[in-house]
Amino acid sequence: MRAPFTGLLLAAAVLTAAAATVAAAPAVPAFAAETAKVVTGAPSGPGGASTATCPAGTHLTGGGYRLQPDAAGPVRANGPTADATGWSAQAERGSVVAFAVCETED
Repeated sequence: MRAPFTGLLLAAAVLTAAAATVAAAPAVPAFAAETAKVVTGAPSGPGGASTATCPAGTHLTGGGYRLQPDAAGPVRANGPTADATGWSAQAERGSVVAFAVCETED
């Protein structure tokens, strides 16, 4: 007669070996070969907009803004440009600087 835990121990050993095999060969995401570049727009005038545009050979993956010390009030706009090649931001009052995160195209 078999010991009741023999099957359990065998199952645990198989699962441990399978987990070790998966951990030994991590998946590489498709974007791993791409290189990120952060582009900064020119500071806006008070209440004006700042736009950061991705250079040729890259595409936009995200962006944001930084309020300048003189800024007061909320940010009016913050998002990708209409053609999705850059990022634009506008403060209600004061200056803002937009930045775009761009990836190289393969």
